[in-house]
Amino acid sequence: MRNLIFLSLVLIVMLVLIDQGIKYFVISNINLNETFYSFSIGGHNLFSITHVRNDGAAWSILEGKTIFLILIATIAIILVLFLIASGRFKLKLEVVMLSFIIAGGLGNLIDRIRYKEVIDYIRTDFMDFPIFNFADICVVVGAIGFCVAYLIVESVINRKKRSVVIGSLGDSPNEADNADEIDILTELSNNIDSSTESEDN
Repeated sequence: MRNLIFLSLVLIVMLVLIDQGIKYFVISNINLNETFYSFSIGGHNLFSITHVRNDGAAWSILEGKTIFLILIATIAIILVLFLIASGRFKLKLEVVMLSFIIAGGLGNLIDRIRYKEVIDYIRTDFMDFPIFNFADICVVVGAIGFCVAYLIVESVINRKKRSVVIGSLGDSPNEADNADEIDILTELSNNIDSSTESEDN
């Protein structure tokens, strides 16, 4: 369990430093509302680096509600940290994805505390979408990845329960299927930490 917590903390610190480093570059080198770089293919603009500020949430909802957004973000981060520390999640992929969510939340929380607004800079020129930043990417990747990992774990647990029920009725469970399930989990989670299980027992 300690190994997973350590992994989570290292990953969170690393991602927050990357986020804040990029934002420092943007603040230091790009004027507000100025476009620094545009990426295009075949004359079609795909995205650009444009320095903007946002004192609300996505799509500028809750604009000007900085204190409220700080409180919500702080509560959410503490809650996710508690879930990791509680040892509820044993799969490395789940912990990694939760760490992405925390890091993204912290990155934008630091902005709100320091500047009273969030520094955004990634503009999608091929479609009308709110300008976002690295921290936002961390939150989205973390949320999607965690849902996928959680659904896989639940699926495997349910299939194993069904195998046990079938076995208790006199039929032997399919060992090959169980082995395939374990292989899938092992690949997606970079191996379940065996020392975590021994410490929890």
